[in-house]
Amino acid sequence: MKKIWLYFTNIYNNAKLNVKLFITMSLIMVTALVFVLGGIRYAFSLYDEQIYAKSSQVLMMSSNSIEEKLKQVEEVSYEIAVDPNIQRILIELQGNVEKYDFYRLEQEIEDLLVKYAGSEKYIQSIYLFDSQGREFLAGSSSNPLNVTEKELALSQAVKYKGENHWMERDGYNGNLTSVRLIRSYENLNFDNVGKLLIRVNLDTIVSDLPKPTGELTGNIVISDGNHVFYSEKGMDDVDTYHFVSENDQGYGIEKINGERSFVNYFTTDFEGWTYWSIIPFNKLFSKITAVKYSLVLVFVLMFIILISLSFNFFSRITKPILELAGTMQKVQNGNFTIVNTLNPPKIYEDEVGVLYRNFKTMIQRIDELIKENYSKQLLIKETEFKALQSQINPHFLYNTLESINWLAIINKQKQISRMVEALGNLMRNSINFKEDIITVEEELEIVTSYLTIQKYRFDDRLKFQLDIPSDFMKCRIPKLILQPLLENSFKHAVETSIYTSVIKLQAYQEQDKLLIRVEDNGPGIDPLILQKVKEGIVKPKGTGIGLNNIDNRIKLFTGEQYGLRIENLLGKGTAITVVLPFQTE
Repeated sequence: MKKIWLYFTNIYNNAKLNVKLFITMSLIMVTALVFVLGGIRYAFSLYDEQIYAKSSQVLMMSSNSIEEKLKQVEEVSYEIAVDPNIQRILIELQGNVEKYDFYRLEQEIEDLLVKYAGSEKYIQSIYLFDSQGREFLAGSSSNPLNVTEKELALSQAVKYKGENHWMERDGYNGNLTSVRLIRSYENLNFDNVGKLLIRVNLDTIVSDLPKPTGELTGNIVISDGNHVFYSEKGMDDVDTYHFVSENDQGYGIEKINGERSFVNYFTTDFEGWTYWSIIPFNKLFSKITAVKYSLVLVFVLMFIILISLSFNFFSRITKPILELAGTMQKVQNGNFTIVNTLNPPKIYEDEVGVLYRNFKTMIQRIDELIKENYSKQLLIKETEFKALQSQINPHFLYNTLESINWLAIINKQKQISRMVEALGNLMRNSINFKEDIITVEEELEIVTSYLTIQKYRFDDRLKFQLDIPSDFMKCRIPKLILQPLLENSFKHAVETSIYTSVIKLQAYQEQDKLLIRVEDNGPGIDPLILQKVKEGIVKPKGTGIGLNNIDNRIKLFTGEQYGLRIENLLGKGTAITVVLPFQTE
């Protein structure tokens, strides 16, 4: 569970700002909806209890009224059973009675029964049977007892030994029969002299009950155990429901005839009957259901409206921030000009607007400072480049003039003109600062002029080898980097030797680099001394400053990864390699 929580927390923390705000607002709305629905459910439960209390009260009043009317019928039954005239007639009928006497007694007993039948409006008919089973009837003769019911009723009368018993009649909804055994109390012998059956129409009693109005109007059902013997709205409405009460009273929502109904019941001591009140659920809770769904619908509409408004509000906040974050990413990659295109439709005076304006101002200022610093650095490099070039010319011109002077004094030949011509070309190329970057071919013209002069000076003591492919002639290199290297070889290899000196100038390519190598067979240069010269520990002599200048110029032109490589050939000379990018533009 903890891992799952951490997983979703991590997703939430890494989500975009508008997603976080949307999720937070949704959670708040869902939580509120849960509490609202919980409150509605709790209110409905309280309403259910109120409905149960009211319907129970109505049902109890109805049952009390029904049982009160039935008890009045029981009192009539008791009065008939103890009526002295009826007692006398029934005793007389036990003997041998002539037809005339039987007719007289029959008329007399029926008149008495009619009087009792009219005393209660709910009595439908009265059946009186003497000890020999002869039947006397008063009241309505509709729906007469069949043989089976008659036998059951008479047996029930004997079973209860003079007590009143209510018998439900199957197939006749609402027809009840009060049965009682009539016993003779003359001389207190309590002999069985007859049986009394009083038919009652339960519908008449129920129809006279005070009816509730509104939502509590329902169907009254009466059952005896598991047997339903009365339904106010007919047996067809209750055939699909099994009326079984687990407790003496209770309520619930049941499905009857495919319709949800609110069922309330309680059991009384009167014959152990259970009274049921069945109220259609839709009728009972129609208003509440409408209110519930209206509240849910209103809440959903509010949820949609609030989410829409929140989304627009969050977009107003997050859109400039997301745009600002994207711009920061581009600025991080070195693109400072992108901030000039950062123009949202409208910037407010809130915190986001202040952040946006401050960021834009800051990047613009940084860009200005970078451009200013870049311009200054270019100016410094250009100045250093010119200064380094100017350091080479005086020393070279001094050596050249010395060579010309020596040749003129010793030989007095026309070769002087050639040397002077070569010197002129060399001076023109050296002093011309219009182009700092030239091709290899142009640099070799300077080298050729320089070698022309040096060949006249050293004659047979110099052997020069040139190996540069024609494909490299258009490569771009800094001006005056090969001539000082050759000058360095003449200074340290040729001038100090009485033997033939060999100088090799060759070029080759390694991947995207151009390498130009100047190699001589002189005594070589101690790398330790050269390193100390570059660090400023030892003051250089001769052309040592030239090598340092060349290395600095190459680095200014191409970058720190390029420059000079000096190799000591272990007593066989020195090799200096110029490392440049291979480029023709």
